[in-house]
Amino acid sequence: PDTWQLLYWPPYDASRDVTAGAGRAEYLRVIFEEAAVPYEEVSADISSYFWSRLDLQSSAFPVLAPPAVHRGDVVVAQTPVAAKFLAVHFGLYPAAAPPEIQARADQIVATVHEYIAEGRMAFLPVKNTMSYHQQVQAAKPYIDAFKAERLPRYMAHFERLFLAAPGPYFLGDAFIYVDLQALVMLQVTKFQWPDAWPGLDVPNLKALLERLEARPRIAAYLASPRKHSFAGDSFM
Repeated sequence: PDTWQLLYWPPYDASRDVTAGAGRAEYLRVIFEEAAVPYEEVSADISSYFWSRLDLQSSAFPVLAPPAVHRGDVVVAQTPVAAKFLAVHFGLYPAAAPPEIQARADQIVATVHEYIAEGRMAFLPVKNTMSYHQQVQAAKPYIDAFKAERLPRYMAHFERLFLAAPGPYFLGDAFIYVDLQALVMLQVTKFQWPDAWPGLDVPNLKALLERLEARPRIAAYLASPRKHSFAGDSFM
């Protein structure tokens, strides 16, 4: 199809209870939304497409797991890679910047997704293909340890990254996909740990979150039915 498709798990079940919720696909949704590019979410037969019916995939672009973006014959997965792919297409990547600035942008995004992946594993210590609700007691000490030790370390590091390039955004005056990845990261952190959020000494990140949520297209998206709730059970 000519329309961009976002392939991901269903956000809700038949009773409208949150299942996957916003999930990792949120890091891609915000790029579409900020760029004002139409897209459709596809969740039907996701298991078949990624697991049992691999013949449904493009032989030129095999992919492992959702989320993925699809247009025409091209399918791109792995969240940070798909985010960069969209950013390049939609003018949200610093394509004209020197290689070291591009590397800096990609480094920040890679760290965002490293943080999310590490946090997610705290909720799934027994087996990452099991639901959090099947390992709640086993997960508790890992979640407590992550919140006490890793959460403040990561947030302090992102604060330093932000301050390294003076300006309203992570790369100074240039608003790019890095800031959109940080937007979702900060939102899910605040959602997952509302008790810890006020005590995090990251005033610049908190101010950034407010600025990003106030951007006209992002604010309209957040107020729309297209915005799904975070699941709250796996740092997504």
